[in-house]
Amino acid sequence: MNGNKAERGDDTLFPLHRIDQDMVFEDRKNILLSNQIILFVLNTSHYMTDLIYALYFLSFCEREDINDGTGSSNTRHSHSGSEEHKRDVTEQLAEIRKQLYALVYQVRTNFRQLLDDCRKTRVDSAPKFRRLVDWNLVCVLGVINDLLISEMKHISTPLSAQLHNCMLGFANLYQFLKKIPLQHQYQITKPQLDVLLQALGVELIPSWKLQLDLLNYRLFSTLACNDSIVSEYRKGTGDRDTNVNNGEGFKVLVNWLKDEIIGDVTL
Repeated sequence: MNGNKAERGDDTLFPLHRIDQDMVFEDRKNILLSNQIILFVLNTSHYMTDLIYALYFLSFCEREDINDGTGSSNTRHSHSGSEEHKRDVTEQLAEIRKQLYALVYQVRTNFRQLLDDCRKTRVDSAPKFRRLVDWNLVCVLGVINDLLISEMKHISTPLSAQLHNCMLGFANLYQFLKKIPLQHQYQITKPQLDVLLQALGVELIPSWKLQLDLLNYRLFSTLACNDSIVSEYRKGTGDRDTNVNNGEGFKVLVNWLKDEIIGDVTL
């Protein structure tokens, strides 16, 4: 569902064909590690947008509880109290989504600017890209993810478990990248670089990307099966007949939801 060219990173990585045999090892190391860190940043952006989709879905579930007047007391939120409390929760979720949206925009704007700058100079680009995902961002995403996991337990156990998997992969990758000595005063040998590239490019990043793709698919599959959300889509588009649960109809619904929830914040 996140398969457009920009999100795959095809147009953002430093072209490997420009690495030649005469290039000094330090420059080659910088380019190769920068590419892996760029993929990490791109996947972090992917992860952040999925958290926004999850917050949207959770807000929709809260609104449904208010509107149907049942409180869904047999299935979830038997502890959540009055409808006034639920309205407060819905407003809080909307505010969290708004703040996360602003954070996504900031990360993507900084990424694009840094990418343009580094393509001109390419000096010390790896540390600069690594700093785009800092400890503050990790903490913010961790808090939001934990909130979603806690609430999703009452709605969808698979989604809750998948959110846990994605946060675990994100935290592990952040810690791994943080420990790599990227500054010039710290030397990395060619065998060490080969090990790092193997760990990042073959193991850690692809396995996390797989978990993110699964989260993305499960989120949109769940959204497409929600009658109220489908009703919103039909009201907004006038499409009364298309089966939106699979095939081309599912893709159309997904694209509509992306426009409604995220808009044009793309890398």
